[in-house]
Amino acid sequence: MKLASTARLLGAATLALAVSALPRSAAAFPGFFASKKSEPIKNHSTQIAVMKKGADTVVSIMPDYDGPIEGFAMVLLVPSDVTVDKVATLKRDFIDRLDSLTAPRFHEYWEQDPCDPGPPEQEWERNLKVAPTAPTASAGAAPLKPAKELFLDTKAKQKEGEYKFTLLDAGADVVAWLTSHGYKAPEGAAAAVKGYGSLRPLVAEVDAKRIELTGDNLAVLSPIRFATSQPWDTLPSKLGLLNAPKEQELIIYAIDPDSRYEAKNYKTMFPPTNIELDFSAKERMGEFYNALYDLILAKNPQTFLSEYSWPTDGCGQPCATEPLMLSELLSLGGDYFEQSVPDAERHPKPPALTKEEEAAFKESIKELKPKEKRDREKMFKQERVTVVENQGLLARHKYVVSRLHYRYDAKTLPNDPQLGKAAPAAGGTALPKGKTGEASTEVKTGDVNKLQTRYNNFHPWVPVIQCPNPDRYKWGKAGRDYRGLRKTWITDDLARKSHTQIKPAVVVKTPIPELGLGATTTAKAEGTAGAGTAGSAAAPGATEKSGCGCRVASGPGGVGGITLGLGLALGLVSRRRRR
Repeated sequence: MKLASTARLLGAATLALAVSALPRSAAAFPGFFASKKSEPIKNHSTQIAVMKKGADTVVSIMPDYDGPIEGFAMVLLVPSDVTVDKVATLKRDFIDRLDSLTAPRFHEYWEQDPCDPGPPEQEWERNLKVAPTAPTASAGAAPLKPAKELFLDTKAKQKEGEYKFTLLDAGADVVAWLTSHGYKAPEGAAAAVKGYGSLRPLVAEVDAKRIELTGDNLAVLSPIRFATSQPWDTLPSKLGLLNAPKEQELIIYAIDPDSRYEAKNYKTMFPPTNIELDFSAKERMGEFYNALYDLILAKNPQTFLSEYSWPTDGCGQPCATEPLMLSELLSLGGDYFEQSVPDAERHPKPPALTKEEEAAFKESIKELKPKEKRDREKMFKQERVTVVENQGLLARHKYVVSRLHYRYDAKTLPNDPQLGKAAPAAGGTALPKGKTGEASTEVKTGDVNKLQTRYNNFHPWVPVIQCPNPDRYKWGKAGRDYRGLRKTWITDDLARKSHTQIKPAVVVKTPIPELGLGATTTAKAEGTAGAGTAGSAAAPGATEKSGCGCRVASGPGGVGGITLGLGLALGLVSRRRRR
């Protein structure tokens, strides 16, 4: 009887948690959907990449769609100089890569061998960039061989067939157009579009056979890219409210040759970074971060989060993925910028070989037969052309990627967000030190863009120490004998993650006074303390350094020293069973 009662109780608790875990609706889509069916349409998440160079801007918009699959269309408003030849469809991979590159991340530190006299080794201490090399190459002469990355594919990639595009004139009655083609525009669409009279309606009719379904009538659409030479710093996000259920969410990736970007007509803050988390948050970073952002918004309403800012030749410390490849940068807009580059600059002539290089090449082919020599010489010349052109491409396409994140509803979106340049920011990169893994949580604005949102967890040295003078608490990467999954966990798929199952007060070990988060009960009992920050980008001096010395031993199921209520305890049991 006891077992049966416990099972029923756990079942009820699991059901309650499942209901609370249903995704909160999110839609910050700078457009709206129309369908040939009468069922409601919802948009749970939208990601926008805004790539800038000089007066040109290339915008890529990737929304998801929840509604009737048969017969629907997307309407975007674009600047008046956009023409059909400036509109393209991208593969989802490009926006997914930006997401994984810039998302807040969970990083584990291991205490290095105390008997090893060397400094700690970090996961990111490896060459991830294309090194500059002489524009010469030969398969038979190693000194002439350039970096292999200079021969990678550099062509922009696009996708065909998912959309049929129709571009209307500025001021055209898009609702009448939709009606004449059998679509039902959402209520209020005519008035909403009228407020953007200078923009052109771009209608993308969707081929349901070419889209990817991720659930029951839930589709993730491919990004639509358009290019303009007119200012596009104001995102018409209020249009997304036409399909918005309740909460809305927006992630913006600003890609600029030099600058970080912020929202200029809303408050922008840096979220807490370099904070210690309990191990139980590792594989549930989306749920943790949703709850943390809700807590930030409760204290700081109508606030954007500036979560990442880093040059494209890097990817953070640690990298959740490799840096963006040249072909990806070209696909996101670099190919459009290339159209204004003079032909002589796009196709430069290789410099003359030095005497040493020429002698080395001749030496490498002297044993070949005449035909093989001719083929090798021809290939060598072509390789030199390819290398010098790709070196120019690499030099022209260096950018800073910024990530902005906003969650709001109709009441907290009084105006369309306006993007603008901001001072470089650095933070979330300080290395932990000492027994408690103390690390600065400060974010500073200045001259360098090296900002990431990083959450840390620590693994002290376990084996017996076998040297007389051990050097303890050097925190670095996992040892070679580590058999776990070597992966950096990130806050992905936020729109479909719970906001309630992970409690920041339980898993956050570093005190963040401005959010009401402090050391856990156990850590306080140990007498440790520190300070954290959810610093404002507008006032970085308000941030404080952290002594993150409030760690308690934990494992995959650890939750710290706070006594939990029965409901949460049952939820933890059910979650462990599901694992």
